[in-house]
Amino acid sequence: MKQVPMRFKGYTWHHNPRELTFENEKSVKESVAPFDKCVLQNTGRRNMKITGEGELFGADCLEQFRRLLELFREGGSGVLAIADIPSFYAVFESIKLVGKPKPDVLTYRFVFRELMEARGDKQRETIAAQGENLWDLSYRFGIDIDTLVRLNPQVRRPDVLTAGEVVRLC
Repeated sequence: MKQVPMRFKGYTWHHNPRELTFENEKSVKESVAPFDKCVLQNTGRRNMKITGEGELFGADCLEQFRRLLELFREGGSGVLAIADIPSFYAVFESIKLVGKPKPDVLTYRFVFRELMEARGDKQRETIAAQGENLWDLSYRFGIDIDTLVRLNPQVRRPDVLTAGEVVRLC
């Protein structure tokens, strides 16, 4: 089975990062009460931090990195689609080149930060906008990607939708 490439705001990685880390934390406050008692208060979860390391290959690896850098500098949020996990909105927090230069290979590290915002309301179908894919719709409507694939057998590639294409949601 071919793994689906990682995507963010229209950029598709030619090779998925070789290393990914998902950091999930809760904000917990500890208060000391009289008579040697402590009270813990869970004030909610923090935005997930996604870090990774990968390599860009080929004679155009420097151009690939420049495109990633442009995406980083563009700012704003977008849907981050990573194989085998539900898509989510994120901000591209950092990118850096690492290691010694090698011919036709660049090693890089990146950080994305999840945005926790409300998802769209339930509806029966939607129309794909330019550049959208099933992972984008999966996040926007809170529907598992496998469910969308099953409901839309006409979609040959979940990472490519045509603008104006009708997609069933339930």
